[in-house]
Amino acid sequence: MYKLLLSLFLLLTASFADAQVFWSEDFGQTAAGVCDQRNVANGWATSNGIWRVTDLTTNEAFANQWYISAAEAGLANNSCNVGGCWNDPTYTDRTLHVGTTAGAPNVICPQGDCGGLYDPGGAPPNNQVTTDRRAESPTINCTNKSSIQLTFNYFMNGETSRDFATVDYFDGTSWTLLDNPPVTFNCGTASAWTRRLVSLPSTADNNPNVKIGFHWVNDNAGGGINPSFAVDSIQLINVPPPSNSDFVASDSTPCIGDCIGFTAITSGASAWSWTFVGGTPGTATGQSPTNICYSTPGNYTVVMIAYSGSGNDTVVKTSYINVTSCVPPVAEFSASDTIFCERSCIDFTDRSLNSPSFWTWQFPGAFPVVASNQQNPTGICYPTAGQYDVLLIVENAFGIDSIRKSFYLNVESCPLPVADFSASTQTACSNQCINFSDLSTFTDSATTWSWYFPGATVDTSTVQNPSCIKYAQDGYYDVQLIVTNQYGSDTIIRYSYIQIESVPTAFTGPDTSMFFGNTYQLTAGGGVTYTWSPAEGLSATDIADPIASPTVTTTYTCSISDGAGCTATRQVTVTILHSNNFYIPTAFSPNGDSRNDVLYLRGNNFRKFRFSVFDRWGEKMFETEDASIGWNGTYKGQDVVTGVYTWVVTIVYDDTNSLTETGTTTLLR
Repeated sequence: MYKLLLSLFLLLTASFADAQVFWSEDFGQTAAGVCDQRNVANGWATSNGIWRVTDLTTNEAFANQWYISAAEAGLANNSCNVGGCWNDPTYTDRTLHVGTTAGAPNVICPQGDCGGLYDPGGAPPNNQVTTDRRAESPTINCTNKSSIQLTFNYFMNGETSRDFATVDYFDGTSWTLLDNPPVTFNCGTASAWTRRLVSLPSTADNNPNVKIGFHWVNDNAGGGINPSFAVDSIQLINVPPPSNSDFVASDSTPCIGDCIGFTAITSGASAWSWTFVGGTPGTATGQSPTNICYSTPGNYTVVMIAYSGSGNDTVVKTSYINVTSCVPPVAEFSASDTIFCERSCIDFTDRSLNSPSFWTWQFPGAFPVVASNQQNPTGICYPTAGQYDVLLIVENAFGIDSIRKSFYLNVESCPLPVADFSASTQTACSNQCINFSDLSTFTDSATTWSWYFPGATVDTSTVQNPSCIKYAQDGYYDVQLIVTNQYGSDTIIRYSYIQIESVPTAFTGPDTSMFFGNTYQLTAGGGVTYTWSPAEGLSATDIADPIASPTVTTTYTCSISDGAGCTATRQVTVTILHSNNFYIPTAFSPNGDSRNDVLYLRGNNFRKFRFSVFDRWGEKMFETEDASIGWNGTYKGQDVVTGVYTWVVTIVYDDTNSLTETGTTTLLR
């Protein structure tokens, strides 16, 4: 029922949204801060044309008047009316309203048009306010429009059946009563603006000479209560033929012999016709036909046509009604394998009859998934050998069934191999043969071995017991073995398992640090022959103790041989230190006395630099990138004046460190 109501609401909303506003009147705005009080409606021009006021039957000397002004300001729906611009100039929205005539002998509003305030009479003969007047719109062209509705904002108080307003309609020939709007809700001392919707007669359809009128009557009896009547935001809406229509069935999946009902969801329709393929009866009329029965299983189409005075809309739902035999399910299933090894995972397939819609599986002994609500569960794993049951419960709208298959799964014990090995020696000289022996368990004739010897001359093997594995360089080496039998694999890695130490007594001197430009004597021992690399900066490469003169930090490698075929390598790192500094005097005196006449940049380890001097206005006096050139206190061949000068220096040292600094020097003469 909730879904039916929701669908109905959405479709009605969509139909209203399709309606087209083709004529509107809001009477415009006044200038900000200016009140246009006392604009008589008769002869008032808007963008739509001229509004007229027609006197009907009796109208006395001070009859109530129709005004178009912001003295009664238009507000939104459900807002309380206010005094308008005569009371507060910020209200600028004009309305059509009934007010007191200017000069009327009363104290309500002697100047006339205080918004919706009006004189109800009651004190003859001076009041003379008997009123019967209609404010009439310009002619409205409704050509090519149909199913027209009038909507407007209004409020009204007055006196029911004595002082009141009606809405009239002109069809091009005569005026008729269209609507008696009720007195609006009273909010304190004011009346609430209210939105009103009225359908125009069919004579308005395609009529180019329509008018709308608002008719005010005052019987001068004095019983009316302010405010009178005001109207704003008038619109005429063209309601198109029915569209976006829909319908729903009380049950779209009935059982054989069931009878169901249908409801049309449409806006603007006045009649409906239905066709029910396979149903009894096969046709119907009305918005909500009932008792449509289906006696044979199958999928059936329903057709609905919605009619209005302006057209029709057809909805066809193919195979909308699914008639079933409505029998409960019969549970059945199968597995992708029923005999398998422990640790294996299998899949299940539902084979139940009569279209179940819910499934409950139980897998005792499985891990980690022991239950499922999927139709066809996959990846159900059994970690332990044994025999296991499987239970399936299925359900549809007509019943429930279950099946348990006892000892359905036979999970066999399938032991994995356990990898292990040993070596003939764990410590050897370079290029010495080392033999490896497989010690793994749970192996058989189908077992395979995968050995990995990173760093060895032959670094892999697939035999069970590899022999004569050689390592050319000293160091510590890992060994990995992967053993695979028919049920799976196991891996063992022994880190730093093999130690290759070719010349145990080999040594070199310690690492050292020295300043750039110095030398250091390398030392090595414990062997017979020695070979140093790299050769750059060395006095010799084939002696035990060469002199090293590197310009940058260098690691020297020495290959030390025992004369019997074994070689060890050792390393020494010489770190170069740099004494990076610079100096610029704080003053100099270029007076030709050969003492302190030139300003130089001094320092150590310069790779490149730039030295610049500026006067106090930022003018560059001097610049050089040559340490042998300094500033002699001149600019463009002329001596500069005594004063303080700013210098900027940027330096890149030999060790690639760099800096930029600034300072001052005083020039004295």
